[in-house]
Amino acid sequence: MPDVEPVHVCEPRRPRVRWYEVLALSLVAGAGFLALYLLTLTDVHTYDALSYILDVDRKPWRELFHPHHLAYGPFGALIRGLAAASGWSGSAERLLQVANAIAGALGVALFAVVARRETGQVAAGALGGLLLGASYAYWYYAVEVEVYTIAAVFLIVALGLLLPLARAPSLRLAAGLGAVQGCAVLFHQTNVLLCVPALVALLLGLGGWGAPGRVRGGVALLLAYGLPLALIVGGAYLWVGLGVSGFRSWGELVAWAAGYATTGYWGGPVDSAKLPLLGAGLAGTLARPGGAVIGLGLVLVLLLRWQGLRRAPRGAVAVCAAWLLAYGAFFLWWEPDNIEFWIASLPPFYLLVLLAVWDADRWPGEGRDVGAPRPWKAPAAKGKLWSLALLVGGLAMLGINGASIARRGDASRDLQRVAAAALAAHSAPGDLIVAPDGLPELYLPFYEGRPNVISLSQAMAASGDWSAACTLIHGRVDETLVAGYAVLIAEDAIRPPPAPPGEPPTPAQRLGLAPEVVAACYEPLLPATEPVALGEGLPAYRRIAGAQALADGAGWDFTRGRWGWRVTGAEPAASALPGWALRPGTDPALTSPPVRLDTARYGAVELRLAADTGARDAQLFFLDGAGQADEARSIRWELQPGPGPHTYVLALRDAPGWEGVVGGLRLDPVSAGDGGTVVVQSIRLLP
Repeated sequence: MPDVEPVHVCEPRRPRVRWYEVLALSLVAGAGFLALYLLTLTDVHTYDALSYILDVDRKPWRELFHPHHLAYGPFGALIRGLAAASGWSGSAERLLQVANAIAGALGVALFAVVARRETGQVAAGALGGLLLGASYAYWYYAVEVEVYTIAAVFLIVALGLLLPLARAPSLRLAAGLGAVQGCAVLFHQTNVLLCVPALVALLLGLGGWGAPGRVRGGVALLLAYGLPLALIVGGAYLWVGLGVSGFRSWGELVAWAAGYATTGYWGGPVDSAKLPLLGAGLAGTLARPGGAVIGLGLVLVLLLRWQGLRRAPRGAVAVCAAWLLAYGAFFLWWEPDNIEFWIASLPPFYLLVLLAVWDADRWPGEGRDVGAPRPWKAPAAKGKLWSLALLVGGLAMLGINGASIARRGDASRDLQRVAAAALAAHSAPGDLIVAPDGLPELYLPFYEGRPNVISLSQAMAASGDWSAACTLIHGRVDETLVAGYAVLIAEDAIRPPPAPPGEPPTPAQRLGLAPEVVAACYEPLLPATEPVALGEGLPAYRRIAGAQALADGAGWDFTRGRWGWRVTGAEPAASALPGWALRPGTDPALTSPPVRLDTARYGAVELRLAADTGARDAQLFFLDGAGQADEARSIRWELQPGPGPHTYVLALRDAPGWEGVVGGLRLDPVSAGDGGTVVVQSIRLLP
């Protein structure tokens, strides 16, 4: 459908934009911040960043479609695939960081161009690029592995389309806006909020159309904007949900697409408790520290120069205000203290500040023509003061945030990295580490090669309720011990501490799990644990020793735990005696986890057990490397009479099969059950 001719509005003729000026501005701003971002790539990642890296490194591309940022995982897989084709064999970590740095620099360059076009001044464009690029949240996520920087590039392009659309609507601008917003939504689902300023721009644009063509033109513009948006977003979600993921009902599709919104972790009532969080989030978005002072200064500029906004290009203030209101209201409800969510609001906010300062009345003899390259004229002293104030603020952000990002990105200063390295030094790759929620559960597999990690949040995600999650944790502990490995449990996992003041609630708090409820899950395991000394100032852990360490040391004390031994042919029983009480059935046996016993090191084995059974014949097997028992590799003896515990020391030097390397032990406390009970208290190898 051809564009309907708008009614002519008397505005000054728009001179041609100097392309070389725009090119120079974008190149200088983009190249400068690209160099800055590449020099400050972080070595300390967020939880989400490590999740993305591990996903791209380990998962096939079909499993990389996160419902709330659909395109980012496949984007990372594409980058990694291209690098692999060129010989890259490492992690996707640096590849994704460099991609984000390039996107961050591109966003700065694009915003500088938009600011220059809207104010008509190269200086304003350069200052806009400085303010955006030096903002803490924008800078940090440009040197990190996250979804927000690439999404911000599409949002800045969308801002550049929204403003002319509000002044001179066209189907081409509307279609371009819909397509660009669709891409932004695929990189983060919350960018559907851009529909609010988009509708404001369309309505403002229609105000300049003749009445006879207003309805028809409005429908045409809405279709031009909405169809690309719907096709890109709807088509992508349907393809992934119904095609790649294989959902077969709308209920499954909706549950997948709305996953985070149904967890209860985010959202909640907007009350007075959220206002301090909002203040902390907005301040941290600008600078750390000092963000509150800088933010108040920028707001003061807007208040003192509000009349400058009255002379801003038509529609610019309304579009930016609608943008800020839509995103601000949603994230105030969703998670106001999270700086990553406020990145999307920086471009319209900074543009309002620039429009307030660089208004038309400061430049004598100039018209209101939008985007016109104004010949340079020395502004009045007051104008110089406002410009200098913004420049000082931008440079202050550059210095403050540069130091903060350098500190935050220094791995040697990261307590969790140091703790992960200490845990690696006190563990083997197969050991299970029950970690506190947060970074440790990802640092350990990514940095230290410890993939066998579980946390409260992981167990809850896999189970759904705490009772099932506790059972899952115990199952993982048993599996690890049966395999012969050790288990390390963080004290903060046993009794999760509350979040520090001013910080978001912990997963346990969000789930309503009191520390004593969580501690009750671990209570049966604690008798088998011993403290682990990681080092001064590092988190406290406890260890359940692995089979080899016990075989080489104090042996297996069954009054404290089961240590991964498996029982067959017997059932649990009650007994007044401490130890592992069993009611033997047919061919009862207790089998150790796999170990490597150098027979030359040991001269005897000590066993302590009690039995009130009629059968009194016991047998100890020496398993081969495959864990198999054979009569030819065993030793028999008779249990002492009486139901009380007795200690038995069996010589091994001349025992059949005790030679070379033994792969494990199997104790048959009696040949067959007769209704009585056996209590095994300990087994120990003697040198």
